[in-house]
Amino acid sequence: MYEEYNRHDIAVYAGFLENDAELLECTSGGIATALARHIIQRGGYVAGVAYSGDFYKAEYKVINQEDQLDEFKGSKYIEVEKGDVFHDVKTLLDAGERVLFFGLPCIVGAVKSFLKREYDNLITCELVCHGPTSPKVHTEYVKHLENRFGSRVTDFSVRKKREVWTPPYLYAKFENGREFERPFYSTEYGYAFSVMGRGSCYDCKFKGNNRMGDIMIGDFWGAKPEDIFWNDKGVSVIFVHTDKGKELLHAVEGIRLFETTFERAVSNNPMVIQSKERKPEREKFKRLLDQKGLIYAAYHSKTLKGRIKATAARFVPGPLKPFLKTVYLYIKKAVGLGKA
Repeated sequence: MYEEYNRHDIAVYAGFLENDAELLECTSGGIATALARHIIQRGGYVAGVAYSGDFYKAEYKVINQEDQLDEFKGSKYIEVEKGDVFHDVKTLLDAGERVLFFGLPCIVGAVKSFLKREYDNLITCELVCHGPTSPKVHTEYVKHLENRFGSRVTDFSVRKKREVWTPPYLYAKFENGREFERPFYSTEYGYAFSVMGRGSCYDCKFKGNNRMGDIMIGDFWGAKPEDIFWNDKGVSVIFVHTDKGKELLHAVEGIRLFETTFERAVSNNPMVIQSKERKPEREKFKRLLDQKGLIYAAYHSKTLKGRIKATAARFVPGPLKPFLKTVYLYIKKAVGLGKA
């Protein structure tokens, strides 16, 4: 099934950090953190994505201090401001510095195009991409939470772990000491991410055999407790594309690696080879987002069933959910939306 793609990789692994406490701070298996630490400890630089000081946007930064690594931890599900990062990376490379560049496949392709030639001192690490959503979604949601809690956000994550890897939680901490936590996909932000990507994400040119980096990493979705590489605190999938990438990966300390097959890794990670699926709600959501804002759009672009499910997930105790489903089916039949 995957024969046309699996020749692109020279090795495929599952892996995770050995330090459980740090692993819980990372999105999946913490391999990105381990790679970045290795480069910095040997005098190199790392280009990656961090939230701005006010948490209203995500932007590229170049760091060379280990105590700055925390800024890069955690997924950012929005389009990123690149600023001068391509120029900064080129300047470092031309000066002979070693640079590790993290980015979505299209951004890795863009930096390589900008550089116009291969650099032995550059290592690129792609992230398995599900299609970022609009920065407007992120900014509006953070401001919505600040208005609700009457305080400025001082920490924010769309992929916080609660002792285990899944499900992901959206988390915010505020200056007044209060905290907010909810399953990511039950929030307006999570809904927006699932239904609205960039237009180009629905026909991505950087999937399959057109992955441009030395390494690609992401969550090892589909990992099971019976797998030898299982860790309930998170597992990364690692696709190694080049000898340079393999050499780096095997030089990193503090991680556990388990070789696996391309087929096993991609069977539950189709976004490695497939573009984002266009959801039927996308255009309505996008229009309402521009006209009425995120909170309104996230509710009013849903079907009746979607609205009831969202309400149930947020407010209805578990034992009452079967009753609510019965009510929904009755309403559906009554208004002629279909057979109950």
